[in-house]
Amino acid sequence: MQRLSSIASLALACAFLAACSSGRPGDPAPLRGVGLPQQAASSAVSDTPLGRAVVRAVNDYRTATPLSVNSTLQRAAAVHASDMAIRKYRGHHNPEGQGPLDRVLAIDENFRGRVGENIWMGTERRGNTDDQMAAFILQGWLNSPQHRSLLESDRFSTTGVGVAQNGDVIYVVQVFGDPS
Repeated sequence: MQRLSSIASLALACAFLAACSSGRPGDPAPLRGVGLPQQAASSAVSDTPLGRAVVRAVNDYRTATPLSVNSTLQRAAAVHASDMAIRKYRGHHNPEGQGPLDRVLAIDENFRGRVGENIWMGTERRGNTDDQMAAFILQGWLNSPQHRSLLESDRFSTTGVGVAQNGDVIYVVQVFGDPS
């Protein structure tokens, strides 16, 4: 259990907030025209029991309006989780520099609005239900001020959650959006 706690703490320490908006001065320019990583895109699963449990846990926690699941954000989250699992890295940007907004725009080039992303990586907690695992993931995000701010923000109205696994390591990505 102590090893699991250490891994979860390391994952949270290494994960950081990535909030991007389109069209604002000082924001990173999106990588227009860059597609999603092929292997991750073809193996990503957009709807998982754990992903649904994470959305429920987040909405149960929020005092702001519940987030509705958006298919574009769901696909972007699933592909990023799959990519991290396949290539064994963690971060809001893939090795090619593609970030959350880039992934959303690769799926829907007409998307306008702000996006944010929380990621979690940790060891599978065998014997736990999806709801218990989602509560564990949510608690990890709540322990981080940057992650908590996205969870509590009323500027986001939609979300998507992607989950992928490599061995006993689970990768969870939640993308938040405010499509204009």
